Amino acid sequence: MAAQVVLILGAGANVGAKTAEVFAKNGYKVALATRTITHHKDNTRDLVIQADFAEPLSIKSVFDEVKAKIGTPNVIVYNAAAANFNPDPFAHTVSSFAANLAVNTTSVYAAAKEAVAGFETLPSDTNKTFIFTGNFLPFMPMPSLLLDLGVGKSATAHLIQGLATVYAEKGFNFYFGDERKADGTPANYEISGENHANFYLELASKKEQGPWNASFVGSKYVDFSKK
Repeated sequence: MAAQVVLILGAGANVGAKTAEVFAKNGYKVALATRTITHHKDNTRDLVIQADFAEPLSIKSVFDEVKAKIGTPNVIVYNAAAANFNPDPFAHTVSSFAANLAVNTTSVYAAAKEAVAGFETLPSDTNKTFIFTGNFLPFMPMPSLLLDLGVGKSATAHLIQGLATVYAEKGFNFYFGDERKADGTPANYEISGENHANFYLELASKKEQGPWNASFVGSKYVDFSKK
């Protein structure tokens, strides 16, 4: 089996940092791509790359560097996000809306494309998983406050669902992570980096595609689609 390599795109202090820590403790080489690298200098990171997720054409170079320096990633976690908080849907410029859509969707498409190209080169016994950190917005819209983020998360939910269907037979797994409270309401500001990290590690351990809409409570999958 090839070395286990996780690439975390968007490595903030909560979900990104904890995911790096948990995967490192479980034997993965860890690469982080982040806008700022000053707070990523501990022993759980093998490689840190500065990246701008508003520039989708730059994503390929991130994958190329990871492959050259620590190996082809078999797990990719896309954790970057961008939003404008304003109750007026048209308070933002078109350029700002486009930049946020690039972070929330277009760069995800670019990352998924590079991920699949890498998966094709890995041994058949290596698990291959792409996880997008989503949220409740595709299922519970908030257009009066989070229009641009909701548009991006919804578009990417469609992308993940499609890729999970197309690549299931190849064993390339795609997930839309969505942390909830036990009653199914959004986690919002109670989002737990530890819960995400442990759930993502569980998803990465699965050989076959599970439900693409990977909603979870604590660190366990819960199906809220019929509740």
